[in-house]
Amino acid sequence: MENTKGTIVLVGFYNFKALGVRYLETALCKAGYRVVTIFYKDFNSVRPSLTTEKELSLLCDLVAGEKPLMVGLSAMSSMYMDTVHAVMNSLKEKCDVTLVAGGAYVSMFPAKLLDLGADFVIRSDGENAITELADCLRSGADFRNILSLGYHGETGNVLNDIGGLPDNIDTYGLPALQCSNGYYIENDTLRAGDPQLLTRSYEVIASRGCPYTCSYCCCVNLHRLMPKGTPSVRSRSVESVISELKIAKKTFPKLAFVHFYDEIFPTTPGWVEQFVAEYKKEIKLPFTIWSHPKMVNPDMLAKLKAAGLMEVIMGIQSGSEHIRKDVFHRYETTQDILNAAKYIKDAGIFWASYDFMLQHPFESLEDLKDTFYLVQKMDGHFELQLHGLNFLPGTDIVPMAVKEGLLTQEEIDAIMYAPMENQFSAYWALNKSRESQLWFQLIYCLQFKPLRKKTEQYAADPLKFDNDIDKLFAIGQKLSKFRYYYKKGIIVIRSKIM
Repeated sequence: MENTKGTIVLVGFYNFKALGVRYLETALCKAGYRVVTIFYKDFNSVRPSLTTEKELSLLCDLVAGEKPLMVGLSAMSSMYMDTVHAVMNSLKEKCDVTLVAGGAYVSMFPAKLLDLGADFVIRSDGENAITELADCLRSGADFRNILSLGYHGETGNVLNDIGGLPDNIDTYGLPALQCSNGYYIENDTLRAGDPQLLTRSYEVIASRGCPYTCSYCCCVNLHRLMPKGTPSVRSRSVESVISELKIAKKTFPKLAFVHFYDEIFPTTPGWVEQFVAEYKKEIKLPFTIWSHPKMVNPDMLAKLKAAGLMEVIMGIQSGSEHIRKDVFHRYETTQDILNAAKYIKDAGIFWASYDFMLQHPFESLEDLKDTFYLVQKMDGHFELQLHGLNFLPGTDIVPMAVKEGLLTQEEIDAIMYAPMENQFSAYWALNKSRESQLWFQLIYCLQFKPLRKKTEQYAADPLKFDNDIDKLFAIGQKLSKFRYYYKKGIIVIRSKIM
């Protein structure tokens, strides 16, 4: 269909792959609109940066020149709301445009965005609602009955019921792999073109949602907002996924591997078997998946490895069963975790990455030691991703921390809505006791086989080996950098010979 209905601008924040806005572009283009997609700043968890006045000016000049019917903002996380707010203020002041906000954070806290200046919010899936809204704004029709829409009513904010969510998400089509009118704003510079074009890795989602109820994650609460009977996970067909990846191979000349960004890689009966057959025939690239200790099994891993699986990323979060079950609402046992690690090793998967959240208010020193003893039992070639716990708005762990007296509501609000630099700094900080820091460093060192013997020796009395552990940790950090390039190099080489 020709794009004859007018122009709509979409803005994605801190992610130049931003699948959300790419799906919205597809929906709007299909409905007959011309879409300009702006990727506003890149993600950097180590040195995050707020927007600058120059970047705001570049954005506003671009939007003003387009004279859009509306501007859609994808606000996925509370961690960069300062930048979203600055963008909203600038666009309202300098461009006088209609602002529509959507994304995970907006779905959880729609009133906050309306109060900050958004004219409309869209909760949950945005594809159908945004096209209906665009049609109403264009024609002057009544928008008040659009499902999933929020707006300013005569006596306050109005939030319509979430609805119109198809179980068959294939109906949304494919995301825009190459945005037809893409721009990238970063480091006080505006560049024309889709920044994804030079990527070596392609992110794809084969499903929406998650079957688990982790207390630190918003997925379970997002699902609670949906109409009764909506599946917790809605999977795409294998045909849809393979069609997208075939286009990706043609579009990105440097593409070396595929990252499946699903919360948990699909395991629907028959799905994996069909996927393996089609992927081996049509795609032939190394790929990475996220999984869960209760979801991996030898048969599945063997099939996926034959198709090109090179890395399994798995959240474990703690070696303490108490922390996992009572705090994080994860119900796998220690044996489940050890079994999963063994399955990955025995399947010959090139890489395993295990995620842990440590040194948070719920964790005691004994809990931290339990993580050391768990990792000590894990065999195989693996990488540890160790970090702190972020309290995110709308997650079950927030009221839990207040109820247990670990933090007051005022303290936790200050943490959740702190400037971006502070939030990420807390995420990586080692701010516990010296003994806790030493155990953290020992856990980190366990992932390097050449360091294991000394690591286990020092664990007998960490305070006695204080300086030695610091030196060992420094060696581990250097090995980590070498390992990063080794891992990437092997994956690129494998992509050439598959």
